[in-house]
Amino acid sequence: VSLISVFIILKLLGRSINIISLAGMAFAVGMVVDNSIVVLENIYRHLTMKKGVFKAAYDGASEVWGAVLASTLTTLAVFIPIVFIQEEAGQMFRDIAITISASIALSLLVSITVIPTLTTLLIRLRPGEEYQPGFFHRTLFKPFVLIGTKLGALYTGLMQWILRHSPVSIFIRVLVVAGVGWMLWYSGQTLPEKDYLPYGNKNMVFMLIEPVAGTPAETNMRYMANYEKKIVAMEDVNRNFLVFSQRFNGGGAIIEKELAQGQRGEVKMAVKSGEMGQEIFRIPGYRFAFAVQRPIFRSADKTFEVEITGPDMLKLKSTALDLIGKISAVKGVHSVRPEFKFGNPELRFIPRREDAARLDMGMNEIGDIIESLNAGKYLGEFNDQGEPIDFVLVQKKDSHKLGLEDYRSLPVWTDEGMMTHLGHLVDIKIDAGPARIDHIGTERAIKLRVQVRKDVAMQLVINRVDNEVLNNTRITLGAEYGLRIGGSADELASTEKSLMNSFAYALGFIYLLLVALFSSFLRPFIVMLTVALAVSGSFLGITWNNWFQRGNILKILEEWDVPNAQAMAGDWNWITFDILTQLGIVILAGIVVNNAILIVHQMLNNIKSGLDEREALLLSCQTRLRPIMMTVISSVFGMIPLAFGEGAGTELYRGMGTALIGGLSISTLFTLFLVPVLISLLIDMGFHTQKEDLVKDSLAGATAGGNGQ
Repeated sequence: VSLISVFIILKLLGRSINIISLAGMAFAVGMVVDNSIVVLENIYRHLTMKKGVFKAAYDGASEVWGAVLASTLTTLAVFIPIVFIQEEAGQMFRDIAITISASIALSLLVSITVIPTLTTLLIRLRPGEEYQPGFFHRTLFKPFVLIGTKLGALYTGLMQWILRHSPVSIFIRVLVVAGVGWMLWYSGQTLPEKDYLPYGNKNMVFMLIEPVAGTPAETNMRYMANYEKKIVAMEDVNRNFLVFSQRFNGGGAIIEKELAQGQRGEVKMAVKSGEMGQEIFRIPGYRFAFAVQRPIFRSADKTFEVEITGPDMLKLKSTALDLIGKISAVKGVHSVRPEFKFGNPELRFIPRREDAARLDMGMNEIGDIIESLNAGKYLGEFNDQGEPIDFVLVQKKDSHKLGLEDYRSLPVWTDEGMMTHLGHLVDIKIDAGPARIDHIGTERAIKLRVQVRKDVAMQLVINRVDNEVLNNTRITLGAEYGLRIGGSADELASTEKSLMNSFAYALGFIYLLLVALFSSFLRPFIVMLTVALAVSGSFLGITWNNWFQRGNILKILEEWDVPNAQAMAGDWNWITFDILTQLGIVILAGIVVNNAILIVHQMLNNIKSGLDEREALLLSCQTRLRPIMMTVISSVFGMIPLAFGEGAGTELYRGMGTALIGGLSISTLFTLFLVPVLISLLIDMGFHTQKEDLVKDSLAGATAGGNGQ
């Protein structure tokens, strides 16, 4: 019901059904049942108390209504800031956020309306009658019921022992807290390097070539024709194309579509693009030539720019040429492409400042003379009967073109009436100049485009280039020269900043919601600790999955006899910490607090009913274990196809799925112990919760609601 209704909301909001929104629905499959599971499980618990179906449905739904509402609101609070991200990746975030938040909001309505209603219609049970499990419960699912019962008894026994007020139990509780602290520290050491957008696994290898200036087109075509023959002869190449033009020279090869699916296909594409790159690198007569697998997104080509700025183009050129060799040797760099072209012949006039100063001639005067000899010197505007005409001083045009010696022997008159030659004022030579001069702001600039290997995180390579190459170069450059990393690196930093802001806003919203729910500023801090557990769990999940997948990739490479298989597999990041993976961690903040909310909220309900704090806490752990495990298992199983599936497009979301599975699983395991332990330690420290205080808060809320009406 929830997922089908999402299509109506997408239509009302003017959004389309695309791969991004469908991925959001796939992630929501396991999450939309959480609220219904909590309500239905609590109704079932009340049915076992012989209350009758109507009473059990009402009491069961109303008892967990506050927890279900808080869980839904905390999840929605995560997506509110995400919808307003304006960066390029915001479009992807927006569709996922709208889809998941809409489905979860609808699941809240379903859980408190449809579930209790269906329970009263499908179950016939009068007050005082004992609930009898159904046929499948007694037969097919009996082994699972037995396992769940034994795990529940084991957990209850452990909590009874841990929560006792004794020196040994206090030591155990402190040990649990210390263990969690160590896990947080350890996961921090495994923090993965960041990446931008997912690369995908498109079945196309893209080739880019840049011939040396002045190379005849026939020579280029002859070289590329030989290369084309080698590409066509390669196994699994479906078709190819070549392009020759003034703006672009290169081509592409379309690989068999089946190679772009699954882990073996992705490894095969990486190997195939490497083979094509080796072939194109052997072609002579090119400034640069490389082959790379085409990314699925235009902005996901894993490139960043090294920007060199300064006044002297010759020094910028020499610095750029030096950096090309050094950056190419950095581990993880696929290729370096210069964004400048030198090779166009130009006449260069270099002032001889001392000789010009003796004749009392400034640089502006010499520049005016040279400008007049070439393009002409604009002197002003002449008005001819109301029509403006430009007045330009130009050299006399004739059939004779000035040569290098002609320029040097041209007479120049000084202000004192003395004559000299242009060759005495400037050194004149023919040199290769840039095809264009780029600027960053007002400064001249040369850019180097660095292509990162597909299987290596972009942030890791950026750090290596900055630390191993650029830092040393900055020392040798003068103060008037600049050297920085830009391009996709700036976009990554901007999007990451937006995500961090969204994460901070989400934490603030969640905390305020919990304060309103628990009527306390202290209890929400205990619940918020689960967010740290989730983040560390996601890091561990990514690290462990990459470690496991590297072994599989190594076996595949060795099976195909790929050279340097060990080194290639050792650096392979099967799951990159890209923007979508980071979005998964932000989403975790709103999901993982739900388990702690169930425990704390039920404990407060038990205290209201007259139980002692420790008894209320123990009973809460005992009764909330089953719905917590059911919701976590359903969410994890709903994300497994996205995290470990091998269908087309699954490589885009496996990082996000792995982060959610790792964070949810590990945080749940520790939450079941950490939250009760922290609450019990607060009780030992004198922070008590009295029944009278909770009743007073409830009455105050009811009075405020009545006054509002």
